[in-house]
Amino acid sequence: MTATVDLPPLIITGIDAMLVRLPLKKPMLMAGVRIEAAENLLVRIEAADGTIGWGEAASAPTMTGDLPAGMLAAVALLRPLLMGRDAFAHPQLSRACQQALHGSGAAKSALDMAVLDLCGRRLGVPLWALLGGKLRNELRPMFLLGNPSVQADIEEARDRLQRGIGFFKIKVGVKPLAEEIDTTHRLREALGSDVTLCADANMGFAPEQARRYAQAVAQADLLFLEQPLRSEDLRGMAMLARNSPVPLCADEPIGSVADILDYHAAAAAQGINLKTIKLGGVSATAQAAVVCQALGLSINLACKVAESSIGAAALVQLGATVGNLDWGLSITNHYLAEELTLEPIQARDGVIRVPDRPGLGIDVDVERVQRFRVC
Repeated sequence: MTATVDLPPLIITGIDAMLVRLPLKKPMLMAGVRIEAAENLLVRIEAADGTIGWGEAASAPTMTGDLPAGMLAAVALLRPLLMGRDAFAHPQLSRACQQALHGSGAAKSALDMAVLDLCGRRLGVPLWALLGGKLRNELRPMFLLGNPSVQADIEEARDRLQRGIGFFKIKVGVKPLAEEIDTTHRLREALGSDVTLCADANMGFAPEQARRYAQAVAQADLLFLEQPLRSEDLRGMAMLARNSPVPLCADEPIGSVADILDYHAAAAAQGINLKTIKLGGVSATAQAAVVCQALGLSINLACKVAESSIGAAALVQLGATVGNLDWGLSITNHYLAEELTLEPIQARDGVIRVPDRPGLGIDVDVERVQRFRVC
């Protein structure tokens, strides 16, 4: 996206960063951490003509190290790079933010999302148009199963099946190995062969556990097993990938294109989970997806648990443009007990229809933002 002489500049005059705490419908156990509420960063950017853009990023202490206070501090450091600048010079602004601060992917992502939303709203075009155009009108989301018992998982999955959802991710790496294996097989038996299943260990397996799990569930026809080993164990992932009957997906260690290249060179995964908070923005994630496609890697696009419909909308817009979205879309706003938009992003008949409205295609409920704002 480049400015032209016929396009008046869209000067950024205000950047407001805030923290919200959003309650979950029920607690979730992720990477050994019990999560009862989502602590997310919101960024509101205003232009001189009154146009508003919104961005969101989840805190992720165990994944990226981004803590709520740190995200606010990062926005404060990056704010001067954007204030008074033309939002239509988005590539230059994005590059400046990436180079100015090490890490802090969540803050960079929320700012990047807000600038893109601002530009789309001002031009009257959806985000997917700014990213080069859409390849699909519908996206198939997956739903995470992580209940205390397998029967609860089965009941929840059957309930979702009645609503049209036929793609589920099993949470593993938490219970005893034999129980994880049994749960996987029982879910496959209960849900049938037409349902797509995958599993996510969130680094919860030791190498031998991961090997045994992958071998034991070979007949369960899992689409992929996500990040079974610790993020620093590239060698272990490569060894497992050579022998696993289930394709491996890399998640936690992927924070840049360089990480993708390292995993590909080591033949340590057949696919990559891409999150905007790890890569530092929607535009950076779009670039990473192109690299994955060139390398022959499948991708899964995912929000962190649990981003609202603001973050979900950005992922839907991005997902419409990605060529190799073989491993699905993981939005997480449906885990929230409260939302921040007037009409939440949600699946209907098992699919999410890509909005054609300007920017992110959603309307932020400012009153709810203020109600859940903690800083």
